[in-house]
Amino acid sequence: MRNEMDQKRTKGRITGAAQLVGSRQQALDGFIHAPHHAEHVSELNGVRYVNDSKATFLDATLRSMSEVPGRLVWITGALPAGHGSEDVVAYLRERVKAVVHFGTDPGDAMNRSFGDDLYLADDLRTAVFLAHELAAVGDVVLFSPACPSGNGFANYEERGHAFKQAVSDL
Repeated sequence: MRNEMDQKRTKGRITGAAQLVGSRQQALDGFIHAPHHAEHVSELNGVRYVNDSKATFLDATLRSMSEVPGRLVWITGALPAGHGSEDVVAYLRERVKAVVHFGTDPGDAMNRSFGDDLYLADDLRTAVFLAHELAAVGDVVLFSPACPSGNGFANYEERGHAFKQAVSDL
């Protein structure tokens, strides 16, 4: 009888632990797929639009790029620090079809890295419309600024909402 009770307790502990692990995983999945992080916004004419406004540094953008399948039209908001390293440039050239840079002048380093594949826009809305024109069926327009908020935005949430609004206006 005691052995049976011990087995029930052990089974109860295992079930409780599994529930805790499941709850934690669910919470983490919710965080990973939270708004403004690799968030699917829309698909128009075979082109996917992804909001990754939460990516305020290059490493976060690179992570998102690795999670999003397909050739990318990347909308960025500033020259990401360290983008000029040989390995990073090679990875970006492999994954990115075109770069649409909005806001301040990206400088010569960005021009050297992307050349004819670099397009400039004064603001985010114009960048979205330009990316839309550059994208082809099967491409992904990835809004992943790789910089802190600025260019008229108070934070990444506001910036992400502006991206989603511009996509909905296409």
